[in-house]
Amino acid sequence: MFKSLFKKETIAQRNLQLEFDEILKNLVFPFFKELGFKKNGNGFNKITSELTQVVNIQKSRWNHQDNVSFTFNIGFFNSQLYIENWNKEIPKFVREYDCQIGFRLGQIVKGYDFWYELNEKTEKVNLEIDIYNHLNDYLKPILEKNIDLNSLKELIINDANVESTTAEIYRIKIFFKTGEIKKGTELLNKAYLSALNPKDSISTTAYPDGTEKIKISKSKINVEYVDRLNKIGKDNNITLD
Repeated sequence: MFKSLFKKETIAQRNLQLEFDEILKNLVFPFFKELGFKKNGNGFNKITSELTQVVNIQKSRWNHQDNVSFTFNIGFFNSQLYIENWNKEIPKFVREYDCQIGFRLGQIVKGYDFWYELNEKTEKVNLEIDIYNHLNDYLKPILEKNIDLNSLKELIINDANVESTTAEIYRIKIFFKTGEIKKGTELLNKAYLSALNPKDSISTTAYPDGTEKIKISKSKINVEYVDRLNKIGKDNNITLD
């Protein structure tokens, strides 16, 4: 699996951007190719029975010559939900921001938004081993299991990290489309009540002299979102009030 050189480089010799490129070329790209993904830049797509599975490698905007950090964005895309929500053509190549469900690899491996880093404190070969193990032991089983809306429903229900990163309206729609009428109805009513009663935003500014200024920003009802919730209710014979 590892074509990279299993030898330690001295700090003076290291080119972190080159090391990053080598990790992608020698480890990441072959891994997803073996699973049947198509590649576009640093993104990957695989079409299953009802979904497009999406992986994208994102580099930090703060990278510099002494540190390169990156993460894996994971997404699941359903074309019917996309058309219903956006009324647009399906993207020719799906990116993670198009997806209804999205999370990062670090969230399922570490439980938080963990980013991989190349710097003088990390050995490239050790990082490669970690990445391979994380992709193979954590991500691969999720990709193999989640191929339709029913499996995505179970993923939302059973994984708090996935649930927290999935937009409320998509959770509602997925529940209804997979026969979870009770869960869908409960969440729809909760979302509708919350949308009609938005909370004001409160911010506090602390000054050097010890005084504080509290600012309250009045929230407005998002009429468009309320209309979308009403449509979901109407489509599923549920009256919201």
